[in-house]
Amino acid sequence: MLTILKGPYLQWPTLETMTFMWETSEPSTSEVRVFVAERIHSGHHGNFKRPEQLLSSVATQEYSTIHQVTVANLQPGTYYFYQVYSSNESGDVESNFYPFMTAAGDGIPFSFAVTSETGGFSGFDQSGGQINRNIFAQMKRYRPDIALFIGDIVDDGDEYDHWEKYFFAPGQELLVNTPSYCCLGNHENNGSWFYKYFAFAAPKNFYSFDYGDVHFVCLDSTDFIKSETYPYSSEEIGPGHAQYEFLLHDLRASSAKWKIVFFHYPPYVSGGYEVEAMRKLCSVMEQAGVDVVFSSHTIVYERSHPLKDGKIDFQDGIVYVVAGGAGAMPEWLLPKRAWHTSQSLAVPHFVQGVVTPQSLELRAIDENGNLFDLFRLTKDDEGNKSYF
Repeated sequence: MLTILKGPYLQWPTLETMTFMWETSEPSTSEVRVFVAERIHSGHHGNFKRPEQLLSSVATQEYSTIHQVTVANLQPGTYYFYQVYSSNESGDVESNFYPFMTAAGDGIPFSFAVTSETGGFSGFDQSGGQINRNIFAQMKRYRPDIALFIGDIVDDGDEYDHWEKYFFAPGQELLVNTPSYCCLGNHENNGSWFYKYFAFAAPKNFYSFDYGDVHFVCLDSTDFIKSETYPYSSEEIGPGHAQYEFLLHDLRASSAKWKIVFFHYPPYVSGGYEVEAMRKLCSVMEQAGVDVVFSSHTIVYERSHPLKDGKIDFQDGIVYVVAGGAGAMPEWLLPKRAWHTSQSLAVPHFVQGVVTPQSLELRAIDENGNLFDLFRLTKDDEGNKSYF
């Protein structure tokens, strides 16, 4: 019998499009139906009426098991409902109805969530996966517009079953209505499943996108620092390297109010598994006005002071956040903080980001929903920063 194995889940939102993905048990056709979302204005029967008004349907008769369909001509920042459908000779299957919202435009506040290590922590996890489920549930509770996963989302990226066990199954209720972005960690092994399951811009292991007033850049630190030379760079991180050139030109081309870069290996952390070679990118990011860098790998939470030229700089510095979230390894922290450390705690967590045209706020929240760190960056029209 034809069944849906993974998803549906959302990818690559824009102002006018959304990409929908799911996996079926057998090769089959792909169809996405989008419905008008009608709010209820009286009574106590939920927020929306049952979807009935079909807005559009996009289908392909080509057979596949991993389905990817993009629906266009939508309105910015607008709620809709969707349903996916597949069929073949043995039967058909359709999903429930799920809400989604197109991307926010310039000047529109939005929120995002950040975590990692949903699979990387598995070798130390004594909870039977409960930590993962707790973190995903807390992220869903805060209703982010998008979610970032900073690598090691599975234990072994070459193992098909790991993608369901560590990511798609515990994250199902979040991923069904929250577009996600991921970077490669060392546990993904640059495996082919990463490239099959996500609809990022080519070449997929590094890319950039805009959402609201933020320009996000994803890098593949496992390409800079290959396993055979870890923790040292496999080749010079500088001009001529494809990702270095991409980062340089991509950041220069962006006029976004806020700039955020994310990759797996942490250039700054007062704990084990710091990868100082990644600091070769810092000058490029500093010159381009990057505000925050997210990384992971060390399974702790840590936020740096604003840094520039290897020093604390509250005017032009970058804040480095290690969001090694879906796990906790306190023994990986050094006995005392490093000079660059502002706040640090080894507890399972995620980071909630709240963005407006004037402010960027980060809140670190543990698996029980407790706030344990809060940081706010403001910027005036001339680009002058203030930190709180």
